[in-house]
Amino acid sequence: MQAHILTNDMSRIKNQHSLPLRAAITKVTAIILASIVVVAAVAAVLYYVMVVQAPAAPEVIKIGWPVPLTGPIASFGEPDPWVAQQIEQVVNRDGGVFLSAYNKKVPIKIIIRDTKSDPNFAATVAEELITREQVDLIVVLHTPGTTVPVSGVCERYKVPCIVYDTPVLAWLQGGPYEWSFLAFWTEVDVAQIFVGIWDKLGAKTNKVVAGIWSDDPDGRTFRELTIALAQARGYKVIDSGVVPYGTLDFSAYIREWKAQGAEILTGNLIPPDFATLWRQSRELGFIPKVATIGRSILFPSSVEALGGDLGIGLTTEVWVHKVSPFRSSLTGQTPRELAEEYERATGKQWSTPLIFSHAAFENAIDALKRAGSLDKEKIRDAIANTDLDTIVGHINFKRSLTEILTPEELELYKKYPALIQYQNSYSITPVIGGQWVKGTKWPYELEVVYNWKYDNIPETAELKTIPELLGTGG
Repeated sequence: MQAHILTNDMSRIKNQHSLPLRAAITKVTAIILASIVVVAAVAAVLYYVMVVQAPAAPEVIKIGWPVPLTGPIASFGEPDPWVAQQIEQVVNRDGGVFLSAYNKKVPIKIIIRDTKSDPNFAATVAEELITREQVDLIVVLHTPGTTVPVSGVCERYKVPCIVYDTPVLAWLQGGPYEWSFLAFWTEVDVAQIFVGIWDKLGAKTNKVVAGIWSDDPDGRTFRELTIALAQARGYKVIDSGVVPYGTLDFSAYIREWKAQGAEILTGNLIPPDFATLWRQSRELGFIPKVATIGRSILFPSSVEALGGDLGIGLTTEVWVHKVSPFRSSLTGQTPRELAEEYERATGKQWSTPLIFSHAAFENAIDALKRAGSLDKEKIRDAIANTDLDTIVGHINFKRSLTEILTPEELELYKKYPALIQYQNSYSITPVIGGQWVKGTKWPYELEVVYNWKYDNIPETAELKTIPELLGTGG
């Protein structure tokens, strides 16, 4: 009997001790089960948000590119089809651009359309790219006659637009802009280069300058700036004003220049018009000691088209050169490496638009990556916040001019209020002075003869007068 009671007491004591243990186990189990339920719920929500509710990824990112493939400024667009092919291959090789909004990479498609070198048709092309092709972004280059009308269309339709290869002041005349952003040099800087080249020749010229320009935004702006700076430096300027496209007879101007003893010629004309002027100058015996011309003789095809030895000694602005110390953010190539690849692939000589067109797409791809979406406002904001090292230099639309200009340079910029007011619509790229000489690999090659403030870009040859290079005197 006592043994039975003892056994029952022991069992009761054992059970009393096991009750808290079972309760603890039950609580732990409940916590684990609750955690599993929470994790599952969170996973379900994430799946719903990321997969069920996430917007469907587009098949491609469409980038529209209006290009002058034909017409009087076709030399600007000559390398662009090759650039489009190269950029597509590089970007799409690994699946495209990662867009976080869709959690996947999306390939790009560059849609080139010929503007025929016509400003009105360029606007039509841009409108068709936006309304028919439904492009996500426009990239546009090659003179104000192309970029100003295209930028205007992008503003009207609120489509982000990346602009390169257009002097800043001429482009700003079409503004203000909210959706378009330009990377290039300012006419203020190029005027410094033109007059700086003449200064470098010193006593080799009599400082009498003949000038003639196209009747367009580019020409009018260059005229104003060049005359003002030249006169401030002690040059006498024979201002022959502006002429319409397609002018066929320059003989009256040339005779006036000869009569007044001009030894320097400057201007900004479209290539066919300068070719006409320069041939007539030679025919009439006007061979200036230096000819510094904007737009017309930037590329080897334009210089060769002059015929004979007429390209020898011509000087011009140089946007970027093979010796420029920059690299592509897409391919890692230097300007020299990109130029050599182009020459191997096409059998054609490189030109500066090749490098700038590549850089414009560096800017575009970088902005798309940071936007992470094809929402046009997000793309626009990403472009506005660009801070990128490219094959043509550093691009940054947010910097202040006070950060990059000397006080003296800033004072020159202040003479043109638009440069100050809209300084976050553009980013300044380096520009230097060059001279065309007889080539070794090609008929003509461009040498760097004046780097003015860009010490990291080496000068590759000594500046000489045209008669010196022709072997006819100083």
